[in-house]
Amino acid sequence: MIKSPKYIALLLLSALMMLSCESDLDLKIPEGGGQLVIFSFLTADSVMSVHLSKSVSHSSVDDFERVYDGYIAIKRNGISLDSFPFPYDKTWIERPNIAVKEGDVFDFSAGTLSGLNVRGETVVPEATKILSIDSMGLSVINNVRAISYELEFTDAKDKDNYYQLLITHEKRDSLNKVTEFQDVNYYKDDELFYIRDQEGSLLGGIDFRGSFSDYIIEDESYRIQIRIPEIYLLQPGYKETRVLKFYLLSLSQDYYNYLRSRVVAEYNSKLPVVDPIKIHSNIQGGLGLIGSVAIASDSIVIIGNAYN
Repeated sequence: MIKSPKYIALLLLSALMMLSCESDLDLKIPEGGGQLVIFSFLTADSVMSVHLSKSVSHSSVDDFERVYDGYIAIKRNGISLDSFPFPYDKTWIERPNIAVKEGDVFDFSAGTLSGLNVRGETVVPEATKILSIDSMGLSVINNVRAISYELEFTDAKDKDNYYQLLITHEKRDSLNKVTEFQDVNYYKDDELFYIRDQEGSLLGGIDFRGSFSDYIIEDESYRIQIRIPEIYLLQPGYKETRVLKFYLLSLSQDYYNYLRSRVVAEYNSKLPVVDPIKIHSNIQGGLGLIGSVAIASDSIVIIGNAYN
């Protein structure tokens, strides 16, 4: 019996479909990795720490690759301060003999004997001043009770400034020993916390961990508005105290951009379809960040009955 051309065509199509089901699909995805990575987050009047490693491929289960032939050199204000081999068995190494002061310019260079080289620098910002912390009374929004506060701080007008406001709560007993400690998740009502245009339109409600810039501040001081949940401000128990500590961090611009890009990347990782977010880096020839911080602080103390 002679088969029709239509029948033969169907047989050929079926065979091709079976072959396609049994064939392996060879996808060539760039592995990446192998770049030198350096991190250092300098804080004025604190001990310097630095990290050196290599980046890993997308398929790796490790966070980083150790460097076995690495070295680091550090300059402050153009003067060489330190040069040392980075220990392969350490994640971070401290350099306690190097003082970190506001206004200092730090330059980090690192490399390997195999020829990788990176460099990054930062200018340690000057700490702002907290002028006052004023209670503005109780508010109830969506059945949530919170105390409104205005924190006034100075803002230098000769440059762009970048900040982060962190608040902690601790409870102390009669011997002044800390018995409870939490980071306070406060309500960021002030327009300074609003999302900037360049950070995307899909970020409604995202919390940038209390970071903001002075792009709308016109005067030499500003009163930022926040609300703190009432639970952190209740009357302490017998012979106890509550302490709310306010830390207003002045950030280098690179540190600010790095922090916010990390937050956006973590937020976008939960979305079904979104373009990859590039984490900010100021490292020439590699990855990572050399950033810096200066801290201003103040506190509110609530004293319980019979506390001495």
